[in-house]
Amino acid sequence: MDQSEVGMAPINGRLIRIQIEEPSATKKWPNGFWAILKLMCLFYHRTVVPRKKTCYGCTVDKFKKRIRAGAVQDMDSSAGEMEPMLVQYEFQDPRRVEGRGADGEDTPLLEQEESACPVCDTLWWNQDGLAERYSEGDIGIGWWNHRGSGPLSLLLLLGALTFIIYDIVNFLDKLWSKPDLILRMMIKMTLYIILIIYPLLSLCSKLRSILPTALANLRWASVLNVRYLIKRGQILGIGRKGLPGKMLLFLFQLTPLIVALYRFLLFTVISECGFNWSTIVTSLIGIIYGQWYGLYMYLLYFVRISFQREFNLLLIYFKENEGSETRCRGAFFATVLDFFCFKPLVNLSIFVMFPALVFAVSGNITYEYLLSNTTCVADNELNRSVAHHTLRLGWSEIFVSLVSYLVAMGGVHAGYIFDNFVGRLLHLRSGQNWIFWSNLNKDITYVTKNSHFLLVTTIFSFISIFMAFNFGTQDITDLAFCNDTMHEDLCV
Repeated sequence: MDQSEVGMAPINGRLIRIQIEEPSATKKWPNGFWAILKLMCLFYHRTVVPRKKTCYGCTVDKFKKRIRAGAVQDMDSSAGEMEPMLVQYEFQDPRRVEGRGADGEDTPLLEQEESACPVCDTLWWNQDGLAERYSEGDIGIGWWNHRGSGPLSLLLLLGALTFIIYDIVNFLDKLWSKPDLILRMMIKMTLYIILIIYPLLSLCSKLRSILPTALANLRWASVLNVRYLIKRGQILGIGRKGLPGKMLLFLFQLTPLIVALYRFLLFTVISECGFNWSTIVTSLIGIIYGQWYGLYMYLLYFVRISFQREFNLLLIYFKENEGSETRCRGAFFATVLDFFCFKPLVNLSIFVMFPALVFAVSGNITYEYLLSNTTCVADNELNRSVAHHTLRLGWSEIFVSLVSYLVAMGGVHAGYIFDNFVGRLLHLRSGQNWIFWSNLNKDITYVTKNSHFLLVTTIFSFISIFMAFNFGTQDITDLAFCNDTMHEDLCV
């Protein structure tokens, strides 16, 4: 018979007591989830599900015992053992962590020793806020993470970055020092900046896994760690409910593909460039990196809704354990540590993406203004067609990039997720256990220090606007619109 217990769920702004049934067995996770991780070159660690998860308090206790037993000789090399994100997501367990038996097969973790620490149990929360242990075999990783997955992911990322950097250097060499093509060069660069975001971030994540202690402060890179994403999937219960937002995933893949095909038609058919090395490389970059961008947007959506779910579960946990400061603070900091890895990653994406998009918008407006104020383009039908299709392509790229991000995040930044949690938490405060709520409020105040990231992003955005509109002061006759070579310049 399935076990059940009473829980609290937020419904219409109020906490309602409900009956939660504990599932009898873990179901294998959908292959689509593992395929996304594989296509994004995220696999690196040989083992991605730990045999046992420990909260930070238990981690410190274990380290203290090792020191007293004389097992820690070099404090410098062991410093990373006190960094919670490294312990949870980066360090390799010397044992086969999913609990392999003598025959090499997985042994169900539910049969292994369960944690006596209630805070450690919160690290195994499923979608209902119940501790549900599982192994790699239980969730169906199997051949998706083989021995060559780590090196293969790293090689593919390095190869992809080499490929796009080669193309950037190639077209910069052809467009550099040509005043009549500088606007087109800068607009094209903004597209490449947006497309290169994900592979660069993923490479940083791999470097953190390779050098965890040296890059300990690169905490945001943990978000692109398979172990981190498995925990997010655990909170969403994808084993039973499947991948969330399947329609969004489809649209995130379809829209960049349509834009990439439009670019291919512009280069090869509309502009009469034909098939050459430059058009083939540019088209491939648009398709491959556009798909990566779409998957990255889905990943942001996936992590975002998992935290919205987990913060709701945390509210229930606080209400059920009101007055137990050790339990609540432990569960709070375990969730917050993960969230404040996600938030800087989003901020970093904004920092790179928004100035590039602002410049692209300003550049396209300038480009359209220059076109509308000259009649020479109308004298050449091919030039006129190329000019208008180039503008449509530019606006399509801007629209897809911006809307995909806003839909994935449900807003501009990730801070609103935590703000909503804090607002709901204030409604739970009662006159009883005043010291408990006061100390919890101090913890929240500590982790919500103001950041200057928005200010820096705004400054760069204004600089982008200034630079883009400065191109509008150029003499129109200097541009390629009026020399009957516009369609040829597009082939560069």
